[in-house]
Amino acid sequence: MNSISRLPDRLSDLKRYIDTSEQSVYIFGADIAGKIVLKLLQHDLIQVDAFIDNNRNKCIHPIDNIPVLHAKEALETIGKDSTILIASTYISDIIRQLEDSGFYNWAPIVGFLDTLDNESIRSLLAGDLRRNHSGGEFTKDFDVFVIQNMLNSQRKYLDPNQLYIRSIDLVITEKCSLKCIDCSNLMQYYETPIDVTTQELIDDLDDICSIADEINEIRIIGGDPFVNKSFDLIVRHAVEKQNVNKVVVYTNGTISPPEHKLLHLKHPKVFVFITTYGSLSRNSDKLAIALESLGIAYNRQPAYGWTDCAGISPHQRSDSEQEHLFKNCCAKHFTTLTDGKVFRCPFGANIHRLEASPHIPDDFVDIRSSRNLSVEQNLRLKAHLRWYLREKSFVKVCDYCNGRTYGDPEITPGIQTKRPLHYVKFPISDVIHQKDAT
Repeated sequence: MNSISRLPDRLSDLKRYIDTSEQSVYIFGADIAGKIVLKLLQHDLIQVDAFIDNNRNKCIHPIDNIPVLHAKEALETIGKDSTILIASTYISDIIRQLEDSGFYNWAPIVGFLDTLDNESIRSLLAGDLRRNHSGGEFTKDFDVFVIQNMLNSQRKYLDPNQLYIRSIDLVITEKCSLKCIDCSNLMQYYETPIDVTTQELIDDLDDICSIADEINEIRIIGGDPFVNKSFDLIVRHAVEKQNVNKVVVYTNGTISPPEHKLLHLKHPKVFVFITTYGSLSRNSDKLAIALESLGIAYNRQPAYGWTDCAGISPHQRSDSEQEHLFKNCCAKHFTTLTDGKVFRCPFGANIHRLEASPHIPDDFVDIRSSRNLSVEQNLRLKAHLRWYLREKSFVKVCDYCNGRTYGDPEITPGIQTKRPLHYVKFPISDVIHQKDAT
């Protein structure tokens, strides 16, 4: 891997570099971070030729009159000496993608943004720049939240000596106040959903935090986490972990917990993400008002970006087909923790909970009771988990997924089903081992 200091990492130096080299400039990442970089470059009179993005759905409309090119076509047509600024959390994947295509003139944007304060970030995004590609507008806390996460990830993700985990989804309940037929977390398949016990969740948090050097965010999910009456205790335990930067609660706006519960979320580390589904999210206004009055950071935004990825059935793909699917998956970094095991994505975690595929030990890393390991055992497990999260070429359970490729056609979110969906349940004695080694 080439040095990430290949290009100047300060705007003043970049301007001199661009003026001298006369290279075309592209921003890889057509979202909040990319938009902020665009405004900074425009302020310094640096022309941006286009955005580049892997998601075709973001390539339909220009951003501030700047075209958005799909990565596959762009990397086949633009000049190899182009300057490419990476405005994405998933910097490692993009570096690999660029260099595999012969582009080495790239740089992360952390050096351009790390001096901006929160008000400066907010002031750069106005009007249509505050809307996502589906037209939904994010609220005032979200831009700062996104930029902080991305900057920290760009600083830490490439460190070869650390186990840095961008995010971990902690499944605290199988219960949901909605029953979306296309839920990618597979809540629509649970016939008798349960809450995960508070003690198990606390133990799981203690275990993962004993291994990871840093976790940028613990994402409290379900189902809807507010269904679990102990959600506040779990959030507080996660907040107290020194190597956890953020604790994010994801809810659908159907439940507004009592104030004495919400008060436990009043902490600089906590962020609440409300995804709304029209009239179904009947308490989203009440919840937003409560969070605002308590000074709890949050974002409220209509659901978007759903794709047809919620089916459960074997596709009989070859290993090479599985690798291709996994390489292009937009969810392969949604690390999920449940049942004392770390999975690459919520689909894999819930397939396991549902017993909807044969038992595949190689598809997860068992971390149960790792807080009790010796130093040597801890280091071995850390190395294995880092390999699993960074290098594993695919997981077998991908064969049961329709796939979540960047730019898949989007579908209407939130369509309800009255009854749990049918699926084939496998006995736990059915075991598949993957021929894949560290």
